[in-house]
Amino acid sequence: MITKRHLLLSTLSTVVVLAGVARGQDATRDIQKLSQHFISADDISPWTFGPADNIKKMDTTEHPGLLTIWDGGRGKDIKGLLKNPIKIDDYPLPWEFQLQFAQNEQLFKAATVDKNRQTNYAIGLNLAVTFSDPSTWPKDRNQLPPDTHTVQLFVVHLGQYGELYRTGLPQLRNSALNYYDPSPETFLVYGRGDLSPNLNGNWQIPFIWTGYQPPKPGQLGSAAGWSWLADQGPASFYVRFRVRMISPTQLDIGFGYGMGIGWRMRPIDVSKFGKITGIWEIGPIISLDHWIPDELAPELGIHPPPAVQLPDPDYEYFVDYAVFYGNGPQNLQDLSVDFNIPGYEGTDEKWFQEGNAITETFSHPGYLTVTLMGMNGAWGMAPMLSADMPGGLGYVDLSKFKPPWEIETSIITPELDSPWNLYMFFTLFDEKGVGHLWDPGIQNFPGEGVKYINYFINPHTLRKGLGSEEDFAKDFNMETSHSINVEFDKPLPQSILAHRPLYMLVQLIDRSHVRVGFKTAAGDAWIFSRTFDTTNLFGDVAQIQLPEFVSAQGNQFEIGWGAGNYPRFQQFLIQYIHFRYGMAQ
Repeated sequence: MITKRHLLLSTLSTVVVLAGVARGQDATRDIQKLSQHFISADDISPWTFGPADNIKKMDTTEHPGLLTIWDGGRGKDIKGLLKNPIKIDDYPLPWEFQLQFAQNEQLFKAATVDKNRQTNYAIGLNLAVTFSDPSTWPKDRNQLPPDTHTVQLFVVHLGQYGELYRTGLPQLRNSALNYYDPSPETFLVYGRGDLSPNLNGNWQIPFIWTGYQPPKPGQLGSAAGWSWLADQGPASFYVRFRVRMISPTQLDIGFGYGMGIGWRMRPIDVSKFGKITGIWEIGPIISLDHWIPDELAPELGIHPPPAVQLPDPDYEYFVDYAVFYGNGPQNLQDLSVDFNIPGYEGTDEKWFQEGNAITETFSHPGYLTVTLMGMNGAWGMAPMLSADMPGGLGYVDLSKFKPPWEIETSIITPELDSPWNLYMFFTLFDEKGVGHLWDPGIQNFPGEGVKYINYFINPHTLRKGLGSEEDFAKDFNMETSHSINVEFDKPLPQSILAHRPLYMLVQLIDRSHVRVGFKTAAGDAWIFSRTFDTTNLFGDVAQIQLPEFVSAQGNQFEIGWGAGNYPRFQQFLIQYIHFRYGMAQ
């Protein structure tokens, strides 16, 4: 068992014709091969870290699943670099890079021998984008090519977790810069570089502190000189960084944190420099030179006494993962996820989590565990594919996202003594731009059994004050009638639909035909529905909103089928999600 953090896929025994390969796609042009989770004890390829003279030690065995780096004390920034730069045409755009650090708790929470020692550090993302002719690029990876622009986005910690006897940086106590935390410390997200002005400076992303509000004069408050905990935002144990390469002139850079979801993103237009020819540097950076005391502190208005100190060379740093993947129709298969690295929050990397559930990959290793919270609402998980976004919905043009393609999953469903549902929320748009809803999935009716469904009205859209379902559909130009009715030759028995695990497959055969399949074991043949023809209903499918996995949990207007809170938290265990061009038979 791999003992780290990320999502898993099991090996398929089904024979699949890979349309992508048949189209002549080069299997070697897979940007995912540059990813590293630092799980292997002796292999971190294709990554290197330097400068070598400022790394006292580096390994993946001290804390398995993390690359641990010890500062050599020579006052030089440590960078992680790929063995080779990335030329703009090496991999199809768009693609993503995501990086995570685990913050060292000793840096700000453990007792220190020297009460006057500050724990100042900056860890984050380094990006060097070049606009020069690749023929002019130097052979030395540590030398920048001409016409190259850079940005570094850091999580910065200054001061010290503050019980009264620790000095830290008392200038920070109860200040706007530390969100009025009584401890003499702060956390912030800070950018620097010449790539784009809107990346630079304090991003004003707050953290949350808990403890005593500082007392007013005359009030009791002996414990008011410190706070118990700093959390969220840049104070989270895990901090994440993201680069989205969208085109040769456009990219996004962002910050995320913790085991939760979402990003703070900033779009960047670099067309004033020309077109990007390559990514010379992309990866982690640890600031160990004089930038913190000599430049950052004055910019933040932190002046002595006491003076802001250099980073402490006695502490180690933890790089968690550095992953790449494509997220456009041309690399659809990159949306596939295998939930086999426990704890890796890939659920928010390729598939965005939203709604009324807790999702994680460590309570049941090998699965994404979705724990429904049981209120009136829904949980959803949507693929993060670059697409046109009219009306807030992600549409993919099938002239580019050419069928045949399919999506497969394996799930372990909740027990049968309570109602539940799980379906894929599709919208198929015809050539007139009208959307047709289709929700293939399963729904359990206690006492009646599990049934295959084609359509489920999400009760969350029917809240009082939000109008009718018809009003909601009209806003997004959708046809809400139950018109896409995929059927099986005969009703599927409970031995299939109620099986744990259950394998489900949805296929877009061409622009007018879809079908669904189920089976109960990886090596079994699929039991397919009849093929549904959209031609007579609305013609060909022109665009598609890719499926969001959804489980609805109750309805304000119909009492009696809610999922239930404790002691009946329902859980879905999702073993994998596979997107691929081609057709399983």
